[in-house]
This record gives sequence, C-alpha cells and structure tokens, in this order.
Amino acid sequence: MPRSGQAREFSRRGFIGAAALAGAGAALGPVPAAAAAEEGDAPAGHRLRTVEFTEGTNAAVALSPDGERMVVEVQGILWALPRSGGTATALTAPGLEPTRPAWSPDGSTIAFCSYQDGGFHLWAMAPDGSNLRQLTSGPWDDRGVAWSPDGGHLAFSSERAGDAVSGSSYDIWTVEVATGRLTRLTDRSGVEDYDPSWHPDGDRILFVRADTAGGRTVASVPAAGGQVSVQRTVDSGTVVCPAVSRDGRLAYVWVGDTSAANSYTAGSASLVVDGQVVSGGEDVSPLPPCWTPDGGIVYFADGRITDRSPTLDTAETIPFTARLDVPRPRYRRKARDFGSTAERDVRGVHLPALSPDGRSIAFCALNALWLMPIGGQPRKLLQAAPSHYVQMPSWSRDGRSILYVYDGDGDGDGLAAVHRLTPDGGTDTVLARGGRFNPALSPDGTRLACQDVTGNLLVVDLATGTETKLATPLGGNGLPGRPSWSPDGRYLALCDRNRLNHRFREGYNVIRVIDTRDGSSRAFLPLPDTSVADRCDSGPVWSPDGAWLALVVESALWVLPVAPDGSPAGEPRQITDEAADHPSWSGDSLRLLHLSNGQLRLIGRDGTERRTVPVPLRTFRSLPPRSDVTRIHAARLWDGTGEGVREDVDIVISGNRITAVEPHRSGARRAGERLIDATGCTVLPGLWDAHTHPYQNTYGGRQSRLNLAYGITGNVSLGGFAYEQARLRESVDAGVMDGPRFLTTGELIDGSRVAYSMGRAHRTEDGVRRSLERAVALDYDFVKSYVRAPGRTMAQAARTAHERLGVPTGSHLLTPGVQLGQDLTTHLSATQRQEYGRAVSPTGRAYQDVHEIYRGGEFAIIITPFSALCLLGDDPSLAEDSRVTVLMPPWDSATVQRQAKAAATPEQLRAVQREMAVYRKILADGGALALGTDAPLTPIGLQVHLGLRALHRYAGLSAAQALHTATVAPARLFGVEDDLGTVEPGKLADLMVVDGDPFRDFADLVRTSWVMRDGVVHRRQDLVGGDQAATVAGRSAVRAEDWHAVGQAMRRDGCCAL
Repeated sequence: MPRSGQAREFSRRGFIGAAALAGAGAALGPVPAAAAAEEGDAPAGHRLRTVEFTEGTNAAVALSPDGERMVVEVQGILWALPRSGGTATALTAPGLEPTRPAWSPDGSTIAFCSYQDGGFHLWAMAPDGSNLRQLTSGPWDDRGVAWSPDGGHLAFSSERAGDAVSGSSYDIWTVEVATGRLTRLTDRSGVEDYDPSWHPDGDRILFVRADTAGGRTVASVPAAGGQVSVQRTVDSGTVVCPAVSRDGRLAYVWVGDTSAANSYTAGSASLVVDGQVVSGGEDVSPLPPCWTPDGGIVYFADGRITDRSPTLDTAETIPFTARLDVPRPRYRRKARDFGSTAERDVRGVHLPALSPDGRSIAFCALNALWLMPIGGQPRKLLQAAPSHYVQMPSWSRDGRSILYVYDGDGDGDGLAAVHRLTPDGGTDTVLARGGRFNPALSPDGTRLACQDVTGNLLVVDLATGTETKLATPLGGNGLPGRPSWSPDGRYLALCDRNRLNHRFREGYNVIRVIDTRDGSSRAFLPLPDTSVADRCDSGPVWSPDGAWLALVVESALWVLPVAPDGSPAGEPRQITDEAADHPSWSGDSLRLLHLSNGQLRLIGRDGTERRTVPVPLRTFRSLPPRSDVTRIHAARLWDGTGEGVREDVDIVISGNRITAVEPHRSGARRAGERLIDATGCTVLPGLWDAHTHPYQNTYGGRQSRLNLAYGITGNVSLGGFAYEQARLRESVDAGVMDGPRFLTTGELIDGSRVAYSMGRAHRTEDGVRRSLERAVALDYDFVKSYVRAPGRTMAQAARTAHERLGVPTGSHLLTPGVQLGQDLTTHLSATQRQEYGRAVSPTGRAYQDVHEIYRGGEFAIIITPFSALCLLGDDPSLAEDSRVTVLMPPWDSATVQRQAKAAATPEQLRAVQREMAVYRKILADGGALALGTDAPLTPIGLQVHLGLRALHRYAGLSAAQALHTATVAPARLFGVEDDLGTVEPGKLADLMVVDGDPFRDFADLVRTSWVMRDGVVHRRQDLVGGDQAATVAGRSAVRAEDWHAVGQAMRRDGCCAL
C-alpha cells in the first residue's frame, strides 16, 4: 500500500520509464546489458544435472565470414564451434534467451534477438560471448536480425510503427549500429513483413511477405527505402528465412502444407534453392540457412548440422556435443490430509458484488448464491443442484433485485439463463435464455446487457424481449469481461482483447467503450503498453456517478477518471499495493469492494478507510463415515501396480479409503456392508485428466459431470480464474457439486501481452509479486507461467511454487523452463514466443536434445495429443453416446458428431503415429509422462479416451502402460501417489468401473458404468439423465443455430498450432 495511505497517481506517459523507447523514430544506441541470467534465477533448493546435446530441434547455425567458425543456437543457448564440429562452448546464460545469431561481415560481432526483458530486441556480443550489449528496446518486438554487407547496419522486422490498441503489423527496419538510428523500409497495411536478409550487393533487403494466405512471397526493398518488388512466390505452404549467396542464388526454407485436419504439423520442411528442393527428404530447421564462402550451405536438418556442397547434391553432417548444467529442484511437497473433515474458512468467495446502499454483498460460494449484510451472517438465496452451477451475481441500480446466471432450469433449454431475484419478496424471473452470461441491468432497469457463449455483447429490451447483438469481441480465447453501464445508459464499458498482428495471437486487454445507440466503439489502455489484469472481472467498472472506472492492473486496484462518454479525463490512480480482484462500487461512488488474497476488503475511492469484511462462512470435506463399509465384487481388477489383471476380486472400502483387496469368497460379506455387484465389469483406478481448464463460466455444471461420466476422478487445472477454482475445489470437497477431485491453479502468469481471458498480464515485478502472493493465499496446487512471461517471471513463479506452496510448476516452454527450475512442460509443443518452439520441428519430429531433457524423468511432460481427435472417425458410435448427445453442450456435441462422420485419413494417421513415436521414446528413456487433454479445447472426458487409444494403438503401449499415463503417472507427478493412482489398501477410493474388459478390447474402456470418488458412487445414467428433457427440447428450439460454427468461434486463436 502507499505509505501515506493515499492514492498514488501515475502519469500515463511516464509509467514505462524513460529508458523504454516506444517511438518509431527514436534513436536506439547501445545500452549496457543486464546480466544474462540473474543470480536469483536458479531455484534455492536444487541439484545440477548435466544434459548433453548432440542434435538440435529447430536449431540455428551462423557461419563466420571466413568459414572457419560457427555459432549455433540449441535449446536457447548460443554455442561456439569450429567448422569441423566437436565440443561446443556455451556463450550465453539461459535467461538471455537468444535466437537467430548472425555474424558480422568482419567477424568481430555476433548479433541476435533476445527475450530477456519480456520482449524481443536486438543484442550483440563478441564471438567469445564478451561485450554483451542491447541494441534496441521498448514495448515492441524486434525479430529476425541480418547484417548489411558493410557491417554498418542491421535489418530486422518489427511492430514498432504500430499502435498498441489498433494493432501493429511487422515491417522491415534497419538500425545503424554505431548511432542507433532507425529507418523503416516497408509500411504496407494488411501484410506482415519478416525474416529480412541482405543481398550481397548491399543495395536491397529480401524478406518474406505474408498476406491472409500466409507467407508465400519472397520480396525485396531497396536498402535506402523505396518500392517493394516480388522475387519469388509459392502456391502452397509457407516460405521462411530467405538467404542470397554471393553469386545471387536464392535459398529459403519451404514449410509444406498438411492435408491432415486437426493436425498441427506440416507435411514437410525443405531447403529450396532457386525454386528447387535440394534437401531431399531431410527435415530442415525453419531457421536461416547460411551460405559458405565457396557457395555451399550450412543449416540444421534432422536435428544435425548439415554442410551441403557447392554443387548442392551432396551433404555431410558436422557432429557436435554441447553440455549444459540445468538445476533440478528439490523441495518439500505440499502436505495433504484427504481424510480430514475439520471445518475451515471458505476461500472461494466468487464474484462478490456490493449493494448500491453499501450495506450488503451478494456472492457465490459452495455452489450457492449468498447475500450477506456487512458485519452479519450470510443468507443463502439459492443452492444449486450438485449437477448444476450458479454464478455471476450483480445488483440492479435501485438495489431491489439481484441478477445471477444458472444452468439448472428444468423447463429451459439446458443452457445458462439470466435470472432476476428479489431477495425480500423471493420472486425469481428468467430474463434471458440460450447460454447468456455476465449480466448487467441498465440504470433504469429496462435493458439487460449480457454475452453469449462466443462473447458477443447483447442487449435485451426487457419489455419486448427483443435481443440485439451490439458488438462482437475483438479477439478469441474466452469471453470479454463483464459489461458495465454508464449512468445515463448510453454506453457500456468492458474489457476486451485486441490482436496486434496476424503473426502472433497475443495482444492487450483493453478498455472498450461501446455506444448502445449504434454499436460504435473505441478502445484504450489504462496505461501505456499495459493490460487490464484479465478478462474475468477486473473491470472496467463504471462508478454510479459516471466519473470513474475501477479496474485491476498489475494485480492492484486502480481508479481512472473519465468523461461522460468513458474517455479518460485524467491520470489513473493506484489505490492498493495488495493483490486485488473483482471490484464493485457503492451507490455513492465513494467506496469499492474487492477481494484480496482470499479476503473481502472495502476501500475508499482515494485509497483510505481500508478495512476487511469478515465472511463468517465455513466448510468441510464431506466424506462417508468410516463405519460405512462397501464391498465391490469385481470380475476383473487392474490395480495399477503392474501389467497383471486380477479376476474375481473383492474391494473393501471403509468411508473413503480402501481397506482390503482380496479374492472373492462366497459368504465373505459381513453384516452392515453395502455390496456392489460388478461381476460383469472391470474395476480400475479412476482416470485423471492432467491438463484441463475450468470453463464453468460457459459450461456450467456440465464440465465436471462429463469428467465423471467418462471415468475421470482426478482433474488438474492448468489455468483458470483463481477464485472460481478455489470455489470449485471447496464445492466438490463439500459434496455440494458433482465432479472429480480437483487440483487448482489460477490465471496463467503472463507478460504484458496476453491471449486467453484467464491470462494474468504483468509488466512489472510488483505485479508478479502480487499475483504470486495471491497464489499462496489461495493455496494453488500448480503454478503455470505462460507464453509471454520472461525468464525472470518464470523463475520467480518456480521459487514461489516450490518454496512456499510445495507444488510443481511448468509452462509451454521446454527451454528456458528446464533451465529456470520448472518441473515440466504442459504440452509437447503449443504456442511459443519464438516463431517455432524448441520441442518439435514443424513436421512434428523431436530430436535428441528434446529427449535428453526428458530422459530419466527429472523434467516431466504432460502430453495433450490433439492429433488423436481424428480417431473419432474410426469409431462413430462414440458420437452416438448419450454423454455426447445429451450431456455435452451443443457446440461440442456438434464438433464430435461432425468429426465422427469422417474416417481418419492416411495423413491424419501419419500425424498421430509421428506424435506417438515421440511419446514412446520419452517413456523408453525413463521419462515421466502424464496424459492431459487441454479440455475444453478438446471434447471434455472423451479426449482422454482418444488419447489413451492413440497411445495403445500407435505408441505400441500395452493396455496397462497406456493406463499408467492417466492413473499412476499423474498421481506421482502431483505428489499424491501415497493416496491415489492405484487400487491398494490404504489408498483413497477413487475408482472407475467399466462394462467390459479393456484388456481384451481396449475400446471397452470408454464404457464407463459408474465411478467412485472419495467413496461416493456416481452412476453414469444419473450424471447424464438429469439433462435429457431440457437438452432435447432446447436443441430442437435452436435448430437454426449452427452449433458447430459456435464451437469453432469459441476455439479461434487456440493455443496449439505450432
């Protein structure tokens, strides 16, 4: 908090600081470089493991001008090598994250791009790694460096001519090395220009130009600026990294298209010279090829340095060995007591809303809607059925009614509906159906603003029921924030996300103000190049007097003075230094309610009069008493301890623990025991999905029930809204919500730019600190950093996870994740901050460096085999299952049914085989591998079974080995193997019961009959049956809607294209 107790005012112009140069024409002279990796980057408790690389995935090579030396980039480190190969010497530390090295013509300097400060900028150093210095800076990314033949300039691609709100495409720029003077060479709108390479004559620069069809053109521009000329085009695939030889031959890497739908891999990656493929069947790295002085080419292919002769018809491999010490964390795992029923304070207070009179608070917790007078006891207004979900309370301006969203209306369409409840009179009216969210009533009470499942902003005239689509979201990746009305009812303000360019999906969480008269809108940032924290409920929230917007930025609470039309009328003021979430105003506009580290807080608009609002609400874990004994008689049991299947077995459970696993004996049942007959079934440990995202804000109760219905009793969130996840965990534990055992995290810890609505944006170290303090307060089970989080943030997140929470941490990034103390990657490969990641090539191949990192299991992987979705076409009956036709929301049901109509193509199956080959190798090397799905990006529950089928059929795993990845492996990975993962005495009673024998026919696994979680039985027919009538009626009522298109819109800009 500000020491004075008053608000701190920040200049919108001065927030970034004088050193950050955002202007397109600002001079960028060399500045002293920070240390490549701060001392604090290594985890406090760790040991060093030496990894040895002999191949590089998506690696780069730069050849010295004399052809005698090389610098290669392998796994985020620059290494020095003689031309003949041998033992490599590391030149950089992990925190620098260098890419694309380029040697100066005189051999004295190596230029490269680095992500050290949270954006890509140009750096330089001597060939021995000394004299490290930064050449460009600012909030824009500078990528793809190339030297001029005279060594005086560097060409690069940059967004720096753009606008942080309206967008910024990539253009070609040069920087004069001696002075830092910048020159922009291309400026065509609607295209992206990148991968510059200087022509040997020094007069022009070649580059790739991409339009809506992709990067299919090699163009050139005069080095002094001028008209762009087309040099070469291709009809398919994409071109990357053009390079011209001394005699004028044009080389580039061509990444071929794939015809395999649902595969994120290319068909080929080839080296092309003057329009002809010269690399044969090699898998060429999508990074710049390097011409040799005698006219040959050096490049990476098949993971190896390849030296192709001047005639281009022969090539040899240059061997290398690169050794790197990486820290492997050692920490005490979180202590868990799964048997405790002791009461504890509720932490999952979700979306609290202060009443206009400032005396009461509406909120959700324990799957119920509550009303609490400040200083009094909470009163339950609505308890949702365990199969459903209540959320998103907000007040009418007169304080007489509360709006909320509920998906449990028996007479509705099975989708979420907006209700208006009068707390005193008890009347409850449905205002909007069909999947409507984030309701806000206009000040005069005549109109409802809300959103549909794709984030369209809707306004409903409550007198006529007419619904008008006012605005579509600027980008994908989740709903925009909750709309907030101006006092005169003309404008709506919300948080939306722009997309800065077509090359990379990230952008800023902007404040967007929409005129309800004509749908026109304008957007702005709260501070320069700085996002609103996230798009859940971080504001903007319009004060009732219309003079202020409240919002969360850098995980702190701010207020921004605004004009009547919502435009900024002054500088924003930070009024807390503690973590803040979910602000709402009192009716007099003098006070704000918000959440901070699990507590409700009231604060004056000026930052004074702070106080904590107690919430006297307690919860406990609901468990069967130990005196309740259940005996399950199973025809078959796979207990998870090995390959063998036991037959005719009794499993005895007392309360929520297994007490005996023994051969069935007639008469063994004791008095008082409940007998469950599973004589036609196979019992297994409950399955896990080790990578999901809770999207209850659009899926409601369906997401949790779908998991149970497909046999999943363990569910790990790898990103979602923090307080909602705390609420979900408490609700499931308390037995008031159906669902699997739930391990939580919070929002994705990201950099200044974000993609998903659940991404938490950070530009400052203080912002990261606040978010991590909140992680500790809410007791996360995992901490995830995301694509734009710089190395220092990743390391800070790892330290917090290990030292304060005792839980694992990970990200998409193989490196620098392994180098900064993280425990795992959350995919094999997904969105990266580089053009291509370091885990698989564009064609889906992983080389020795990747397998070396995963070897032995000290650094783990959660796999998400997206390619397996095509296997639906091999078993169309999966789409006819009631779990798909009834329980799935209609947008997912339509996706599954469409996919099931088409048999997997040979190209799709090759993509599956290639992905499975990587996993097979990781397991063969002793790697730690757990199965996840990234649901709901993939069909909830069902995708676990498709992934297991792929592992069994195409990775060559036995049924038991495949099942290990979804039972024992995740339990071990998340530190709960003493309680879960196998069926043994003393373990928790989390079981799956299958109608059939998956060890004879693995397809039987999907035939879940029932599951047991914590000793409580959930039968499939009960999980599905509750929605039967509403769903059938609702889907026929919305027949005209293209639900498949809705699903596609919900998944646009998805994470997992390579």
